[in-house]
Amino acid sequence: MLAALATLLGLLAGLSGRAFADEANHPGAPVFTAVTDTTVSFKWDPPPRPEEVQYYRIEQDFGWDVGTTTGTTFTATHLNVDTEYHFAVVAISRPGVGWSSRHMPVRTTGTVPPMPAKPVAMGVFNEENSYERGFHAKELDTGGSAARLTHLTYGYGTVSGGQCGIGDRYAALERTFSAEQSVSGRADTWDQPLRGYLNQLRELKARHPNLKLLWSFGGPDRAGDWAGAKQDPAAFAASCLRLVDDPRWAGLFDGIDLAMEYPPCRLAPCDLGGADSVKTLATGLRTMLGKGRILTVTVGSRGGGDHLYGRSDFAGAAPLVDWYNVKTFDYYNPLDRPDRTAPGAPLDSTWNTSEYGRDANFELRNLTARGVHPNKVVMGLPTHAWGWQGIRSPVGLPGNYYAAGPVDGPHQRGLDDYRAVSARCAPTGEMGKTAFAVCGSQLWTYDSPATVAGKVAYMKRYGLGGGFLSNLRGDTSRGELLTALTNAYKP
Repeated sequence: MLAALATLLGLLAGLSGRAFADEANHPGAPVFTAVTDTTVSFKWDPPPRPEEVQYYRIEQDFGWDVGTTTGTTFTATHLNVDTEYHFAVVAISRPGVGWSSRHMPVRTTGTVPPMPAKPVAMGVFNEENSYERGFHAKELDTGGSAARLTHLTYGYGTVSGGQCGIGDRYAALERTFSAEQSVSGRADTWDQPLRGYLNQLRELKARHPNLKLLWSFGGPDRAGDWAGAKQDPAAFAASCLRLVDDPRWAGLFDGIDLAMEYPPCRLAPCDLGGADSVKTLATGLRTMLGKGRILTVTVGSRGGGDHLYGRSDFAGAAPLVDWYNVKTFDYYNPLDRPDRTAPGAPLDSTWNTSEYGRDANFELRNLTARGVHPNKVVMGLPTHAWGWQGIRSPVGLPGNYYAAGPVDGPHQRGLDDYRAVSARCAPTGEMGKTAFAVCGSQLWTYDSPATVAGKVAYMKRYGLGGGFLSNLRGDTSRGELLTALTNAYKP
């Protein structure tokens, strides 16, 4: 009888314990004990029933998990200078059950550096499909864009077998241009030693000698063999320099860009051949190029910045490169998200807080928080537009609609150039501080002159190095987006 009673009391105690555990058990709010330019340390009081706590999860800025601990102190790292953050502590009692403290604000110390006196205004000239779309280097001259650009990056060469190579030999070296298409106004002849885009760019630079040209290797459609290049970085660098300084176009290029884009994924496994790849390749190239020539690296994570940038030593490579081009666009598109519209290049996640982390602010601030000086971070601005069709019933904020799928674009499903879309479908609002345009049953998302100006204000606020256009052929013939960029730079 006594044994049965003891068993019953044990069961009741167990049931009582489980019911008790479902009652609120909030820890105390964070109390900040030390604050530096890049770190914040804090402590907190345990909840009323500390014995139920398995561990504490630390939340930053209302939902981003930055670490766990079984103690009651924590130091948050990889923070930006002179920036307000909010931290909370969540006491986890078992999977799926946690009690949060209040979110407490704190501001790091230090001063945000100013934007450079001469910020970067760069544009990418992509050899792929430019001729077929009727876009030629001459337009950059006649439309005024060449005079506004500080840098032009020609893409994309290959990275294969540990060597740099020409992407499309016919387009780069042999394609002929008529007098109407040529920068010089003279038609190419069959027997001239150099034709193609490299000759056109040489003519463009002759007319604009202050324009700096870089040759980009890798790129979005020619995934680079970065692991192969890293096996012998000196040989890789030598192969790139041989191309850049080929006697047929000697003096054309002022430097090299490595377009080291992440594969299309958000979480592991997803890297660039190891944490030291960027630094290793930059070391080899800087040795070959010397101090007087330009070296840039183009990166883009498509929204997985916190996870991906932490696995590459961008801070270690930063002293070797002039700047990083960050592709802060294509976070959403109708090919990956056919049933719901979304901003292609959101500056922040205010349009949908549940999508926190897939935006330019998160990505750019991740790089600077990891030790890259803001002046060495150049923000990407899309010159293309993504479009959905069959839109219906807005979901939440204006611009967020249900959709039937991608628009049947003239060149690719769901995709068109800004110059074409803006002419027939003008902006009707903003979402995530980038433009959207509703035309009948279609919705397009793109950057407009107004949103470019807004992004320049962001660059100035955080001391970034400037901006670059994703593809010069997507801008209008008079360079509307580039003009908006350079005009906004002015005091």
